[in-house]
Amino acid sequence: MFGLNSARIWGSDHAPEGLGAFHRINPQPGCGPAEGIVGGTRVATRSGWRPVEAIAPGDLVMTFDHGMCPVLAVKHAALWAGQGHCPRILMPLAVPARALANDSPMLLLPEQKLVVKSDLAEAVFGDPFALIPAAALAGYRGIDRITPHQKVDVVIVQFAGDEVVYANGAGLIHCASETAGVIDVMGEHMPDYAALPLDMARAVVLAMIEEDSRR
Repeated sequence: MFGLNSARIWGSDHAPEGLGAFHRINPQPGCGPAEGIVGGTRVATRSGWRPVEAIAPGDLVMTFDHGMCPVLAVKHAALWAGQGHCPRILMPLAVPARALANDSPMLLLPEQKLVVKSDLAEAVFGDPFALIPAAALAGYRGIDRITPHQKVDVVIVQFAGDEVVYANGAGLIHCASETAGVIDVMGEHMPDYAALPLDMARAVVLAMIEEDSRR
């Protein structure tokens, strides 16, 4: 599998710092986690496809770069627990079936990072795969923000290092870890994943929209 570590995409001296100003510009009381997998999303595990909310520490989950990996920790939270309607900045994005190679519709948190494949990414970075924040996908293949009318449960799955997991088929969702970069059992460093800044991610998505129009 192709890796997505920042050194390979950007060069060791040019790794981005992530979403920059996009990340929690205006934190509000009641805000849930910035990243996480929305409840109901199915992930690939050793025992088959399972809802993310059924995942527990010790379960083996299929990852993009390292095959089956054990889950170290699982945390549960709500997207919005404040008063009134969920602020637009926190509204999840509805992803229609097959928009991101996902077999069925799913929801993404706007700051959740995921992997997309792009001709522009390959031309610029020498790698067809790019890690981007979900917010950049608005307008691509019918993806758009929606107003949640009921509680949105969020599950944060953590491994020994950062990983990318399969969601609802071939959708690829990033799982961040506070212990990213630790040495694994083989004595090798786990790769560090770095997302494109929002403006650059949006440029990649606009190119993907144009790629679709040419097909």
